[in-house]
Amino acid sequence: MAEIETYTDDLDVIVAGAGHNGLIAACYLARGGLKVLVVEAHDTVGGMTCTNPMAPEAPDHMINEASVHASLFRLSPIDEELELSRRFGLKQRIIDPCHVQLNSEGDESIAMWRDANKTAEEIRYFSPRDAKAWLELSELFDKAVTIGLPLALTSIVRPDPKAVLKVLGRSIRNFRSLMPLVKLVTGSHSSVLEEWFESPIVRACLLSGLPFMDFKVDHSAFAMVYLGALQSTGIAMFEGGTGAFPAALVRCLEEAGGQVKTSAPVEQLLLKDGAVRGVRLQGGEEVFARKGVLTAFSPKSVLNHLLPEGVLSRQLQTRAKHIPTANRGIADYKLNIALKGRIEPRRHQAWRDKKGWGADLRLPTLQWATYEETLAAYANSIRGEVPDVIPGLSQITTAFDPSMAPAGHDTFWFWTGLIPVDPRLGWETARDQITDRVISDSAKYYDGIEELEIARRPLAPPDIAKRFWAIDGSVYHVEPYISRFGPGRPAFGFAGYKTPVPGLFLSGSGTHPSAGICGMPGRNAALKMLKVVGK
Repeated sequence: MAEIETYTDDLDVIVAGAGHNGLIAACYLARGGLKVLVVEAHDTVGGMTCTNPMAPEAPDHMINEASVHASLFRLSPIDEELELSRRFGLKQRIIDPCHVQLNSEGDESIAMWRDANKTAEEIRYFSPRDAKAWLELSELFDKAVTIGLPLALTSIVRPDPKAVLKVLGRSIRNFRSLMPLVKLVTGSHSSVLEEWFESPIVRACLLSGLPFMDFKVDHSAFAMVYLGALQSTGIAMFEGGTGAFPAALVRCLEEAGGQVKTSAPVEQLLLKDGAVRGVRLQGGEEVFARKGVLTAFSPKSVLNHLLPEGVLSRQLQTRAKHIPTANRGIADYKLNIALKGRIEPRRHQAWRDKKGWGADLRLPTLQWATYEETLAAYANSIRGEVPDVIPGLSQITTAFDPSMAPAGHDTFWFWTGLIPVDPRLGWETARDQITDRVISDSAKYYDGIEELEIARRPLAPPDIAKRFWAIDGSVYHVEPYISRFGPGRPAFGFAGYKTPVPGLFLSGSGTHPSAGICGMPGRNAALKMLKVVGK
């Protein structure tokens, strides 16, 4: 038996997980004067923000394996504070319009622009009443972001008093909007859309890309607050692929003296004198740090599988056990396709060009499921059936960055959150059925997608779980119920980054404030750890 190596090297902090939140936390900790080592299970950094070759089938086609949009990142001060764009080569560009709803029964479309007035102009073609309603609703989204943002940038358990004062001040200034906001976020997604809008295509536009929970359940309408981020700072992508973001973070970290170790899955957290002080990696190598460990992946995995048995109280262990990751009845699916040519949404592009509305439809995400098809997809999914039409977001990644494939070639990206979490057919059959259905539907809108395919890379929940160490294949790590945000994320007693176990800090998409390419969980956790353990 080989001798097990123990590695210390006077480390202050170990960060487990080199997704963007883990790397952001490591950068803040290293810049705060601590010696930091990041350990990552995969052989490349980035987690769900990685960009890698589609090897071996199409090694010259670079694919964003999971996320593409920096949905909430631009709301934070991270880029400025870490000097990612100014000094470490990060380049991001706003996608405007970001999302476009296609009419599946015609050539029309609605583009979601950063400017609410431009979106309203397109909606007016379908319904003048809906255009007016959109402007009113989008103003509420803006108010929600304005009021709530300070709390997203601090611990939700022990918030910075300055953040609380900002929220109070903004609430007073927007007092008349508070009750309409409460009605909005506490209503069901479908009831709000049917109350506010009469046109089916407008309802579909505001539904199919936001499958947080049952559309007919109270509080599900809060998912639409995402649209406030779209209007506030715009939604961006990173040049060089999403993986350019973690690459810039690694450069920032290394300049501050931090290190990254890949192909190093954490097998167990190690305690010394009652505090978490290290990790055991697969293979037996043990790494210790003086100040503690910050984890930046699934909190359910950390608390239930990596902590030694008996460390948590019975009450807290029960809460950790019941962190929801597969309770909604719906799950996530991802597809990348490498293509030996260009694909074009010609029919809908020609209609927009004729109208003079602009927008290159190769660039934004396109969605085409109708309002009724989206509601039916949820109903089918919770019964364990693959929907007849699978609502989701599609995009030609190379339209944004042609360097991600050989000249004249494309890569295609698709995501849906509306497939069954437990298909009756079993995943081996359901995966193929979902993939064939997505490609068949996409071919109705993207000319050439079937004929030009070189290779496909589908990721169903079991694949997402294996690739990204995400329990149940949940890209959120914690189900996005409204009750699982704020002090309930990931569970009561674990929401302040600092856990009840000395030396153990949580970060990642399963912690406050949100999943997605956000970065605020990493920043907030690092600032909390710096405050607790000192420089």
